[in-house]
Amino acid sequence: MQNLSATILRIDSFGLVVTRMRYLVLLALWSGAVYGETVDEWLMRINYAASLNYQGVFIYVYESNLETMRVVHQVKGGVTRERIYSLNGAPREIVRDAEQVWCYAPEQQIGVRVYRKESRQNFPNILPRNLDHLSDNYDLRLGRKSRIAERAAQQILISPLDEYRYGYVLWADQETGLLLKAALVTRENVPIEQYMFTEVEIGGLIAVDDLAPNTAKEMLKWYAAEGNSQEPGYATLVKPGWEIGNVPEGFRISQQLKRMSPIRNRMMEHYVYSDGLAAVSVFIEKNDDSNTWPQVDGVNRIGAIHAFGRTQDGYNITVVGEVPPQTVDMIGMSVKKILQ
Repeated sequence: MQNLSATILRIDSFGLVVTRMRYLVLLALWSGAVYGETVDEWLMRINYAASLNYQGVFIYVYESNLETMRVVHQVKGGVTRERIYSLNGAPREIVRDAEQVWCYAPEQQIGVRVYRKESRQNFPNILPRNLDHLSDNYDLRLGRKSRIAERAAQQILISPLDEYRYGYVLWADQETGLLLKAALVTRENVPIEQYMFTEVEIGGLIAVDDLAPNTAKEMLKWYAAEGNSQEPGYATLVKPGWEIGNVPEGFRISQQLKRMSPIRNRMMEHYVYSDGLAAVSVFIEKNDDSNTWPQVDGVNRIGAIHAFGRTQDGYNITVVGEVPPQTVDMIGMSVKKILQ
């Protein structure tokens, strides 16, 4: 199980694009095309560009690692389909169809299937769900103009106002608004991870074959990472069994779910907190002798993701988010069982 655990976490990290930044969601799609010079207008343009067809090669840098990937992105009839695959190192591939995300790891002969939710957007999913309260926790401003992948680009700076969240440095295509470069940074503006297109083609038709995976699904052993509201064993948590007593200012509960845990056929409680940009998940699962899945102990880091784990009253509590370590520690230490 250790190798399987590492592989699934690796798929998340490789996803930058898939579920590594999965807890960050875009604005509701904006239907206009304003070409103004304010931060809000630029963020809306970036969001609008997610409805364009495009394909290209980008590099993803985190810690001492550099990966090269290709993305093919199609929106047709209101349905988004996408394929992202590695060009160096172990073959990895992510294919999004209308309903699911399929993560391929052929060297390990496994795959992870994730059901898409209506609110989940696609690469590059950097932006907030709305702008109303974003300025309460972040400073937003426009930066300089530059050139990325042979295209004119505008810099947008999103800086955290406290130590409980990270910031972003974004570069948007001047013509279309497509996000050409993005860096996740500390309060001191030190990059934690970043990606950048080295070549990109925006618009045009996408061939069906370009969206097809290299590996046949029947070649892999598949695991369901999560369900959706139509799947058995997944539902809104009506009567929570746990409470989270301490979260950083600006974070609010956005979801309370009851769902199956990965790999094992066992239910867990899942709570999601968000400040509109950053998001943190709290997973609570009963522990017993059959639980062979490697557990997180204390604070751990995987790329830009920090995870905190501890046990309480026979349960495993795991807090995961693309946030600084003090954030997951604060939340994880405040989880308490509700006395029935």
